[in-house]
Amino acid sequence: MPRDPRPRPLLDRRRFLGLAGAGTAAAATGGLLAGCAPDGPRPGAGSAAAADRLDDLIPRYIPFEGPAPDIPGVDGAPDAYTSFPRMIDAIGGPRGSGGSYTAMTPLWGPVPPGLGDNSHYDLMNREFGTTVEFNFQDGNTIIDKLNAVIAGGDVADVTMIPDWLVGLIPNFDRAADRLFADLTPLLAGDAVEPYPMLANLAGDAWKWGVFNERLQGVPWPSNPFAEWFLYRADLFAELDLPLPTTADEFLAVGEEINDPDGNRWAFGDFYRVMRQVFGAPREWRYAEGRLVHQVETPEFAASVEFLRRVYDAGLVHPDIAAGGTNNKELLNSGRILVDQDAVSAITEAYQAVLADDPGFRLALLPVFGHDGGAPDMHRNSPSEHCVFLRKDLAEDAQRELLTVLDYCAAPFGTEEYMNYRYGTEGEHYEFRDGAPQLTELGQQEVGNGYLFLSGRPSPIVESQYPDYVEPRAAWFNDAIRYSGEDPFQGIRIQRPDAYASVETPTTDKVMDIIRGRREVRELEDVVGEWRRDGGDEGRAFFEQVLQDHGRD
Repeated sequence: MPRDPRPRPLLDRRRFLGLAGAGTAAAATGGLLAGCAPDGPRPGAGSAAAADRLDDLIPRYIPFEGPAPDIPGVDGAPDAYTSFPRMIDAIGGPRGSGGSYTAMTPLWGPVPPGLGDNSHYDLMNREFGTTVEFNFQDGNTIIDKLNAVIAGGDVADVTMIPDWLVGLIPNFDRAADRLFADLTPLLAGDAVEPYPMLANLAGDAWKWGVFNERLQGVPWPSNPFAEWFLYRADLFAELDLPLPTTADEFLAVGEEINDPDGNRWAFGDFYRVMRQVFGAPREWRYAEGRLVHQVETPEFAASVEFLRRVYDAGLVHPDIAAGGTNNKELLNSGRILVDQDAVSAITEAYQAVLADDPGFRLALLPVFGHDGGAPDMHRNSPSEHCVFLRKDLAEDAQRELLTVLDYCAAPFGTEEYMNYRYGTEGEHYEFRDGAPQLTELGQQEVGNGYLFLSGRPSPIVESQYPDYVEPRAAWFNDAIRYSGEDPFQGIRIQRPDAYASVETPTTDKVMDIIRGRREVRELEDVVGEWRRDGGDEGRAFFEQVLQDHGRD
């Protein structure tokens, strides 16, 4: 029986976290990475645009009426399906005109066989009426390739760039102007009607694809939250452990779990999540006429002090305490029982473990605040990545590629989704226990390339896994109630370089405190250095943004 019941999981943001400190910086503040207009401030000075000023540049939202969810999402939480519904034909046949194009996207894991040796590719190119040849890049090192390709100007016909990497590409706004097509006349307003699946993407996500006062990127709408505490629910039940509702209870549970002599530690890493438990803001808090950054708040300091207690108590696995990144392996093997990871990592773990260990259960800890009150849950930006078309393509070629992107935006509940996600039934996958399971051929040939050619709504659909859909939907519908306030909600911001560049060294210094290499009292010095080295410059910039948008 094939072990992998689905293609490899959707983009796992955590796998970017080691990129030259990039993920640490991006996760440290959750800043919105986007381009600025060519007539705006000097490079590196930062810029901002109210999202409602971008309305004329984006497609008109035309919702697609697919199968009704079994558990509707609340206030932006994802919908959920407890079984696979009857699929709808959303597109109605090939729309391409026989063109051939290249696409550069990230990939994790083995590269599938290429054109001529891959029946899934054959299926999709027939569906498109267009040939797409992938140029996959290792997702763990794609920033290096992106920088080289963009600097040299040798981009593919289609290029996917994660939003949090945009800010790592020098002068990205200028590169976008030079290399990528202006999609505004092809998609803005009613022009999107020939592409109904793209029209189904939320308007706020499209605004994150606007650069240089033009629509240049097709977005991937994000779910509201990226990560939280994952815990081994099966081992919690075996050890009769309670689920914590306060920080002190969390520490007490960790002490009960910890058994180094038995090769079991309580925790992995949860620096970013614990800030939310203690109520630190995502990036900035506006109070009494002043902006206060996350690192300046008493809540942030309290989270650092708490984490130091956890490390001093020896509750963190020594590999993680030494800076290791093998959290997934440790959690899956039961050598740690709680870790911070992407919400989507549950799917990945089930793919890796469930066939060999049917009793394996991984779940999200219920949302809690440090004192039993409300946490500050940090919401994602509206889009997680953008797909760009090469600028020098003829308009007919751009329109043909938009039909490909439109097909790949078809959501769950459509036959198109099943085709690009799983392939041909009976050849690449079979339905078992009510859900698609890849065959041996499917495991070899079906990859995630088509997922990266466009975005789509991301409901909870993994009904093939035990104890999965209903608990995860309930978690999202609960967590959404604790979304923290953001004074810059709806403003797309390119942060000043000096402010952005100070984040990684600040995080490194804070981690030194948490891991016992510096004293807790030195946090005040670290914050002072942050202010001096770019933090105060960033504050002045963000305060001006508030004034410019009437929010001061």
